Amino acid sequence: MNPLDELRAEYRRELPAKLERLNALWSARQLPELHRALHTLAGSAGSFGLREVSEAAREAEHYLDACGAALDAGQQAGFQVLFDAICSKAASAR
Repeated sequence: MNPLDELRAEYRRELPAKLERLNALWSARQLPELHRALHTLAGSAGSFGLREVSEAAREAEHYLDACGAALDAGQQAGFQVLFDAICSKAASAR
């Protein structure tokens, strides 16, 4: 296996831990930290060939941008749909 393939495989192995962190931030409603983590995931997933995960994370990041500092109940439900999409795309990428 070449070094780039090894890095890709390692990234995919670490993806569940990244999703757990996102889930913990979302559950605690730590929105600024969640926003940063989504931004990081969007960039890193794209760099490692997980385009759909990257796009889903970017969409969730932009959603938080549009909603502002606090999410009302409807916005929380909307974000949950986007978060579930990230998890689903990540699961199918493994």
